[in-house]
Amino acid sequence: MHEPNGNWPEGNGGAARGGGVAGWLALGLVVVAVLVLLVFPADSGAVPAWLPLLQARVKGGMVFLAPYLIVALLGGAVGTAELASTFQTYPREALSTRWARILILVNGVAAVLALVVARITMPETNLVWLVIVVGIGFQSLIRTRFVLAKQIGGDGTGESEVSVNLGWLYDQFQNLCRTQIDLELMNKRRTAVTRLLEYYPTLAELYDIAWYTIIARATLTPEQEKARLEQLEKLIDPKAPENFARASIALMILENGGPPYVNLLLHQAMGPESVSPAQANTPEALVRLLCERYSLAELVNLTEQLTEVSEIREWVRNAARPSPEVREANQKTAIAYFLVQEVGLDAVRRAVGD
Repeated sequence: MHEPNGNWPEGNGGAARGGGVAGWLALGLVVVAVLVLLVFPADSGAVPAWLPLLQARVKGGMVFLAPYLIVALLGGAVGTAELASTFQTYPREALSTRWARILILVNGVAAVLALVVARITMPETNLVWLVIVVGIGFQSLIRTRFVLAKQIGGDGTGESEVSVNLGWLYDQFQNLCRTQIDLELMNKRRTAVTRLLEYYPTLAELYDIAWYTIIARATLTPEQEKARLEQLEKLIDPKAPENFARASIALMILENGGPPYVNLLLHQAMGPESVSPAQANTPEALVRLLCERYSLAELVNLTEQLTEVSEIREWVRNAARPSPEVREANQKTAIAYFLVQEVGLDAVRRAVGD
């Protein structure tokens, strides 16, 4: 039996994360020390003679390195934004992979090299403008395809054009990184799907969870919600193999809810540890507390106390009706999530704590 945690399983990831935190803390202390040296110059005679010299050298080094750090940060930010937009369901997990770090690092190093070349070839150019042009323009340049000539009345396929595709090499590298990141995440996706199938084995349970996961999303447009619900309905076609339908619906739950939501479902199925009202400071923790503390009937009564909105009350009553195809734990999870979303985290937590 697997024990779900806050993230997808990563072997010795806990130790790695601990080392990563220590590394970032050490880096933060170094940065603070450098800032103190810069902000509080030691000019009085009460300090050692070497300290003012050290401060002057540190300040000179920072002035020299600042333009390169700025363009590197801009390049890394663009790479991070590309990855976050590509892996919208699990951006945090994607950014933590090795190939994501390689992509961000290459973007930053390429921007620094571009600034070095620009400063060598245009030494008289204002440095501030040079940093802006390279930091922003270089990222656009390596992603650009220039059309030099185009046949009048061409078919638009590009075969009748004379062009210079400066972004071809970067596109190949970017596709390589995306593919490797996707393959690395594939193992984690499969583990999450397997766990869902283990603890929610019936098609009816998975369908109920997937349906709620879609309608509970606040950022989906009505068109997107309709399309995803239609896709869900196709998966429960009696002609489709049941194992295929179950695995596909479990994957849909992961894609629409994300890893933290799947971990919450697994905790709920396994019987989570008790959560106190003081600890319920996130939607997931508050949902767990509601599911632990209240029965279906008590959740309906709690809804009556929290809101006068008839639509919310009616939805909760319908969701709490007994059904032989849906487990009570799933009904309670759906109602708890609905209350937190519609009534508000603070209002529900106050009511639970009273």
